[in-house]
Amino acid sequence: MRNGISVTGLSEFVDEIKQNAEEGIAAYGVELNWQSGTRSKVKTLPMTIGTHRISRDFSWEIDEPRQLLGCNHAPNPQEYLLSGVGACIMVGFAVGASVMEIQLETLKVTVQGELNLAGFLNITPDVPVSFTELKYCIEVAGNGTPEQFEQLRQTALKQSPNAMTIMNQVSVVGDLIIK
Repeated sequence: MRNGISVTGLSEFVDEIKQNAEEGIAAYGVELNWQSGTRSKVKTLPMTIGTHRISRDFSWEIDEPRQLLGCNHAPNPQEYLLSGVGACIMVGFAVGASVMEIQLETLKVTVQGELNLAGFLNITPDVPVSFTELKYCIEVAGNGTPEQFEQLRQTALKQSPNAMTIMNQVSVVGDLIIK
């Protein structure tokens, strides 16, 4: 165990995937139910990792600040998106440090982005609706060298499913069911 990560467990899981690639397929889902105004309640759906079905009984709320017509009862969708990217980078960094036998003292990831609401509100149609850039900063202390920490930073970014999903502009497909 290093940094709260079971390096042995990770090694065993890697071997399991090498023997059966299907064991490395993870499927996730969430269900959002509208509450009122800009507020919604999110519930995790069961996930699968390989042939294993895992119960995920978590829920949280999403809302907008008053300036964006919400009631400011919870983080907004963009804050959840940024936290998902930052948490994914952090996991990669912590796991990588553990594999490299680096003991972390502190690890903090900050992610920031800026939106031009004129695009979202269709005031200026040529203004992008999306974030045009996300900036992240990793602050770390531990017994690694600056070179090791830089290697960890690069690897954590490259192996972050959330960061790569945004960087590679994954397609979004959907259905509409009218009841």
